[in-house]
Amino acid sequence: MLDLSKKYLKMDISEFSIEDIVKLQELIKYHSDLYYNKDEPIISDFEYDELFKKLHILENKHQIITKASEQVWSELLESTFQKVAHSRPMISLDNTYNEEDLKDFDERVKKNIAANPPIFSNTHNNEDLLELIEYILEFKFDWLGVELIYKNGELVQAITRGNWIEWEDVTVNVEQIENIPKKIAFKEQLEVRWEVVMPISVFHELNETAKKEGTKIFSNPRNAASWSLRMKDASVTKKRKLQFFAYDLANFDEFITIESIDKYYDVIKDLEKLWFSISSYFKKLNWINEVIDAIDNFWNVKKTIDFEIDWLVLKVNDVSLWESIWWTEHHPKYAIAYKFPAEILTTKVLSVEHSVWRTGTITPVANLEPINIGWVIVKRATLHNYEEVENLDVRIWDTVFIKRAWEVIPKIISVVKEWYRDDFEKITPPIYCPSCKTLVKKDDDKVRFYCPNDIDCPAKHSEKLTFAVGKQGFNIDWFGEKQVELFLQEWIIHNLVDIFRISEKRDELLTLEWFKEKSVNNLIEAVENAKNLPINTLLTALWIAGVGKKTAKTISKLFLSSNDLINFSHELEELEELEDIWPEIAKNVIEYFQNDSHKLLLNELIEILNIEYYKEKIIENNSILNWKKVCITWSFEWYSREQLAEMLEAVWWSFVTSVSKNTDYLLAWEKAWSKLKKANELSVEVLDLEWYLGML
Repeated sequence: MLDLSKKYLKMDISEFSIEDIVKLQELIKYHSDLYYNKDEPIISDFEYDELFKKLHILENKHQIITKASEQVWSELLESTFQKVAHSRPMISLDNTYNEEDLKDFDERVKKNIAANPPIFSNTHNNEDLLELIEYILEFKFDWLGVELIYKNGELVQAITRGNWIEWEDVTVNVEQIENIPKKIAFKEQLEVRWEVVMPISVFHELNETAKKEGTKIFSNPRNAASWSLRMKDASVTKKRKLQFFAYDLANFDEFITIESIDKYYDVIKDLEKLWFSISSYFKKLNWINEVIDAIDNFWNVKKTIDFEIDWLVLKVNDVSLWESIWWTEHHPKYAIAYKFPAEILTTKVLSVEHSVWRTGTITPVANLEPINIGWVIVKRATLHNYEEVENLDVRIWDTVFIKRAWEVIPKIISVVKEWYRDDFEKITPPIYCPSCKTLVKKDDDKVRFYCPNDIDCPAKHSEKLTFAVGKQGFNIDWFGEKQVELFLQEWIIHNLVDIFRISEKRDELLTLEWFKEKSVNNLIEAVENAKNLPINTLLTALWIAGVGKKTAKTISKLFLSSNDLINFSHELEELEELEDIWPEIAKNVIEYFQNDSHKLLLNELIEILNIEYYKEKIIENNSILNWKKVCITWSFEWYSREQLAEMLEAVWWSFVTSVSKNTDYLLAWEKAWSKLKKANELSVEVLDLEWYLGML
């Protein structure tokens, strides 16, 4: 089936015979069964959608009466849950992948309205109608659909999506979800449709626990959420920290009549007033070009989200227009899902390189058969470590799923079992360092393989300098990996001090290819600007194993002057008392500052840098609130959580992701749900945004 799928993906519409169309219909049924019923897809969503589109075009072209592209292939599986019927079928959405498709959707909406104009009172005339179309843009959680039924203000039943007509009663399990309101201030019957999701952070925690306990490891958060909701033991569901987001109503018409609502935006906002969680990204837009601009800028939002979000949904806001625009058995025509460019596809592993990182850790990196993901040709993907290789059982020549999330390095997420072979070459750790040929060592935990050569390993040296000039370190514009490699090769730099003396190499820089007067001036200016830096930035850039940005801020309070850098006198026990400083990190810090060669380096850096020490920060802020820990909820209207966290760090507060007894404050916006509840239980002070911004 996989070979046939690949074949049809490559074929042009004109090349399909009637026999091919019949096979394609069966192929769609096969892939739908794997996706909806077994949670074991062997092709990506993008590839499935491409096959589905081709079938839809071919069936219409050849006037095939029984259209597989308009049927639902999800079947009722045997389970312990009772089968129940939906009051209104939970149909799907048509989808699009690019700007032109969005414009085509807009044109179809206007065409359908023009062909079947609604009857208005005096609000609008039909001639102006097509110029007044308002859209709503929101998340599409491509997870597990659930319908919640309320009677007399109480939750009485929860059922899954199934085959869009009926599925399973999962009420007992759903009642374990924290952000599901059990009672609401609405006495009429209400049938709310949700998506159940699992935060990415929770998914990673779940799999880490599964590895230790030898239980089921999930390939992605969606599958983990689906299985978690269907557990026989409802107490297990409760532990999985699932969350729900409302997006629709089964009894939509009754609700808008009772509430006298004619806009979809107002429907969802009314649900929010009833204490239902809704999408934190919910925009009202006037023109299709505004929609396109919002989608283009969405990557800034996506970085702050702890869920897998690959889709946005576009809906006509005016409910009175929906009947004019109409719908098919498969999907409504007044709404469409925009899926971001292909991010998960299949390809082959051609070979593996063993990459040496700045700390000496050796990481397997797969060389792939080139593939286009999100308009980027991907040839390499990380395998993280050799335990990951073993868990995935990925081998050279395997066909694998790879994922590229925005600017993140592509990652192999699973092997396509249909093409798996035992005789493919296994991937094993190297015996010698690929860069300096030193005998590789293995940590006691048997996960990390590393090169112990700290002095003469070229790969480690290049990686350390690249890290130092990058965003995590000095954050020097015009200075990146390629520049570091070139400057090392040409002997322009050798260590951190040389970076800040780059102006002395001006004439040599001008002899290099691609380096002209302007680019050299930009580089030198950026280096000069980077000389003014806080102590924690310097500590991050020093390449101390285990010391990243957060840890550097923690230990920076130990450095009140340059003397503390040169004559570091703190004991192991003292460092271990600091929060989040593990014994291994404390040991690494002490060993670093006791090393004579490091002391020489620090002496030179002190002479050429303007270092702002922790004591100066305290005096500048004149605040007793330094080093407070703050947890921040989602869904602030004008700020992302990432922006608010950056404000915290600017005044030396600490951002934490969850509320505990050690949390000083919770910054909460409207419905904070579990975090607010926990803060109240632990007597953690809750801040509002106005107070927070004023204080900062």
